[in-house]
Amino acid sequence: MKVNVVKNEKNLLEIEIPDETLTHLIARFCKADAAAVRDHPFLTEPKLVIYGEKPVKALIEAIDDAVSLLEEFKNHFKRAIK
Repeated sequence: MKVNVVKNEKNLLEIEIPDETLTHLIARFCKADAAAVRDHPFLTEPKLVIYGEKPVKALIEAIDDAVSLLEEFKNHFKRAIK
């Protein structure tokens, strides 16, 4: 998956991710101010914009939290279908 860092500033991180669902998932788990945006539905890639004191750290923590929840869901689902 190609990830394009558009802006990486002190209090702002803006990245393009080719999967719109992923941008919404990460934004949901982000503890900083975050939004999944798309300038144009056909002409631009989805973006994840994070504002905060340490946006890169906030992104990494959001990813870790999402992965943890998905692992937990997977384990519960496996038990449920047995």
